Formats: sequence, C-alpha cells, structure tokens
Amino acid sequence: MKHFSTGLLLGATVGSVYALFTAKRSGRETQAQIKHYLDDVTEGALAVNDSLARLRQAAQVLAKEGSGNAAQTVQELQQLFDDFNFQTESRIKRAKDASEQLQKDLGDFDHHSEN
Repeated sequence: MKHFSTGLLLGATVGSVYALFTAKRSGRETQAQIKHYLDDVTEGALAVNDSLARLRQAAQVLAKEGSGNAAQTVQELQQLFDDFNFQTESRIKRAKDASEQLQKDLGDFDHHSEN
C-alpha cells in the first residue's frame, strides 16, 4: 500500500508540473475561465430553481381551481338529481298506485273465477 501511495503522489506531482509547462493559458486566464464557468453554472441553477418555484405555484393554483370546479360540478349534479326527482315523483306515485290497483283487480278476478 505504501508503494501505491508513493506512486500516486509522484504521478500527481509529475502530471501537475507537466500541465503547468504545457498549458496554453496563463494561470490568471484559467482562473478567469473557471470563474466564468462557475458563474454560468450558478446562474443556470438559479434559473432552474426559479422555474421550479413557478411550477409549484402553478400546480397549487391548478389544484385549487380543480377542487373548486369539482365542488361546483357536484352541486350542479345534485341540483339536476333533485329536479329529476321532483319532476318524476308524481309519475312514480301514479304508476305505483296503478300497479297496486292492478294487483287488487287481479286478486278480485282470481277470486271471482274460482267461484
């Protein structure tokens, strides 16, 4: 393990020295380039964060409107159901009365036909 660590340290040192002597830019230019890169990354991250915040707000508005629309739709359906019941109640009562009368008449008919 000691030989591996020594080799790793020696390789890193030689690589760094080589990179310094063969670099196409000065240290200040490289620092400026890294700074611009980090500024762009930071700006992009802030833009993504802002977009996520706006998306979250839009989702909340959509959920609120959706629940309001659902409540209104349920209320409208209940009103339609109530109207239907009101309009058909007398017809259903007449049909029930007619059915009871028919059953009574059939019972009377069966009773007379047996005699």
